Amino acid sequence: MPDPVTSLYIHVPFCAQKCVYCAFYSEASSGELINRYTAALVRELEIVAADLKPKTIFCGGGTPSLLNLRQWESILRAMEKLNLLGAEEFTVECNPTTVSADKAKLFRDFGINRISMGVQSLDEKLLDRLGRIHSREMVFKSFDILRRAGFDNVNLDLMFAIPTQTMEIWRTTLNEAMAMQSEHLSSYEVIYEDDTPLFEQLKAGEFSVDEELACEMFEELIARATTGGFHQYEIANFARNQSLNSQLSTFRAAPANTT
Repeated sequence: MPDPVTSLYIHVPFCAQKCVYCAFYSEASSGELINRYTAALVRELEIVAADLKPKTIFCGGGTPSLLNLRQWESILRAMEKLNLLGAEEFTVECNPTTVSADKAKLFRDFGINRISMGVQSLDEKLLDRLGRIHSREMVFKSFDILRRAGFDNVNLDLMFAIPTQTMEIWRTTLNEAMAMQSEHLSSYEVIYEDDTPLFEQLKAGEFSVDEELACEMFEELIARATTGGFHQYEIANFARNQSLNSQLSTFRAAPANTT
């Protein structure tokens, strides 16, 4: 008999709006479709529960936090009934727009103990350039909600080498992100994936890629993160001392945050 699955990834394929760089599978959000997905996920968990003994759970997307309280409670109560809760680390990806005090409390009540928040940038023009639905102010507000709810393990996702992003803007974003004192930081260079609007814009000559600047931004990221108390344990991931061990055991199963 094979060993039980100890690292579980759950994909929630819904977004309020597709970002211009995103090549992950997702659908436009629809109440009825999400209800059907929720019911199907519960049925799938029931089928495979006997083969699962998760020590780590990562719920990515899409935008998992887009599900409403009733839908999340349905999933979490099913997991509770199937004895699938109690993971050492249970992460949910969140878009700052879809974080609320009630949702944060529900997550905490059912043992979700880590949030990965898709920030990408703290510059309003770049957020708009990427097709993000949140503002910089929503990032700070949502982070405060999570802290007040008791989350002491939060990841911030950032992107660099965004079209029109300057080194000055990148440094400002890094300074503001560091000041938030998250436990984890993920940062990725923009990738131009086929079949994305951003790739089509690049092909059309609407902008060019400055690889030298991208390398300088990556070097700035490493320098700023390490002096800010983070340890680089993987090319795009940084963790503080208190969360480093758990990240080393889970990061390989987690995709880049698109929320």
